[in-house]
Amino acid sequence: MSILVMMSGSENQLDKIKHDFADQGFDEPIYIPGDDFSPADIEMILAWKPGQQDWSAYPNVKLVQSWGAGVDHLLDAHLPDEWTVARYMSQSLKDRMARFVTAMLSNWQLDMPTLFDAQSRGEWAWHEGRWGERVLILGMGELGRSVAESLVPQGYKVDGWSRSGKELEGVRSLTGEAGLAQGLEECDYLINLLPLTSATRGLMNRDFWARCGRQPVVMNVGRGASLVEDDLIPALVGGQIRGAILDVFETEPLPHGHPFWTHPDIWVTPHIASISEPKDVVALAIENLKRVRGAQAPRFEVDLSQEY
Repeated sequence: MSILVMMSGSENQLDKIKHDFADQGFDEPIYIPGDDFSPADIEMILAWKPGQQDWSAYPNVKLVQSWGAGVDHLLDAHLPDEWTVARYMSQSLKDRMARFVTAMLSNWQLDMPTLFDAQSRGEWAWHEGRWGERVLILGMGELGRSVAESLVPQGYKVDGWSRSGKELEGVRSLTGEAGLAQGLEECDYLINLLPLTSATRGLMNRDFWARCGRQPVVMNVGRGASLVEDDLIPALVGGQIRGAILDVFETEPLPHGHPFWTHPDIWVTPHIASISEPKDVVALAIENLKRVRGAQAPRFEVDLSQEY
């Protein structure tokens, strides 16, 4: 049996991924689209945005392993209901997200772009900073919990909002519409780490911003489609929010000429907050394949009917 690697948009990495399997001692066949193989031999598909295929040609697939932490890229692939699906998660992914969020909060509070600009002119631009203490995290999965755990020791008051309550030391758990309303009313910083589902698509829109009570700074490190982009700048102009730090977008790369590039209160980063480490993805894929072969559930199994 063998593995098929389907990575839309990352075709130049496919040969390297095949070598990553070999480097970890996996000596079974690894195929990529265009190779000569029989679909009936495929036991696992390692996927990123595979698109809709004739999946009936793959009768022996035991596992679809997502290359990323999110699985929204698999929803329109219409995988067979009986297939087992797992997402990627690792300590390195959690650490990188926590470091990004804490660094960007500190950079915002110190207004580092202004300081760097002043340095280029040889100016001593002392200022009092732009401080705030209450953080609302939307989405308390693995990444959300990791971010919360990194913020609490720094003295932030952290709220975590999720569909089902998540208990974490030092974090106030919020659920439901009442919990969301409370969090939006009180937060100085809002960090979106929600998965993209039919319920979260377009969640952050003009009505959402109207519920904010303290002009929070918004950080989107979840999914770009959770933000209605056309509603963001009006919320800044109207004073409902103070600024935005955006790492994910509806269209990536962010198109040339998009108004986010030049707005003074929007920081744009190129989907770099937390990147899947190839060797870690491959290690998890190998582990999960061994688990399903042994009639065990894979680590980080997901139910696509729940959309995450």
